[in-house]
Amino acid sequence: MVRALDGVDLDVWSGEMVAIVGPSGSGKTTLINLLSCLDAPDAGTLTVAGRGVTDLGEEALTEVRRGRIGFVFQKFHLLPALTVAENVELPQLFLRQSIDRAHTLEVLRTVGLEQRAAHLPRELSGGQMQRVAVARALITRPAILIADEPTGNLDRANGEALFALFRRLIDRDGLAVVVTTHNFHLAEQADRIITLEDGRIIRQEQRRRIGTGNVTGD
Repeated sequence: MVRALDGVDLDVWSGEMVAIVGPSGSGKTTLINLLSCLDAPDAGTLTVAGRGVTDLGEEALTEVRRGRIGFVFQKFHLLPALTVAENVELPQLFLRQSIDRAHTLEVLRTVGLEQRAAHLPRELSGGQMQRVAVARALITRPAILIADEPTGNLDRANGEALFALFRRLIDRDGLAVVVTTHNFHLAEQADRIITLEDGRIIRQEQRRRIGTGNVTGD
């Protein structure tokens, strides 16, 4: 039997950026999926915003994710026929929330793309498309932002700009940000670096003292 994660004990706090690093196959994606409530652990406990979710069914897990967790991926996953604003508003449609275009523009202003609201994805650069993906993750006002290799398709300048955006969001809104990356230069901008190897945490480096409240742990 292969253990994707083995004895991992981790707390993530609001107002904190945690970078998870490690070689391919080290368990990064599995850990991200658990913290996102996309997968359930086989053993142990998982708590999100003070609520135990270990034994919840899929419908209940969906309720936990709804509005609490925003997702950013390596691939932008923008729908080409929709405008920037419409792509950002998709999570609200899925959640059957009312659309407030003023709020959409406010979120786009946060990522520096308010003037691109009516543009189509093909009219944007790679860095701009990833910022649209971040705006889409923020539209439901989540407490936790999960980013899985978000700079994998970006050049160095755009990758650094994206991490700087994460930092501004943390400082402004107290978000908890968990990001996986193979880029150690970017990982050093996090408050804490978690190194995984063979499903175990082999090192934790605290780079900045933070924390206002526990958001999620495994």
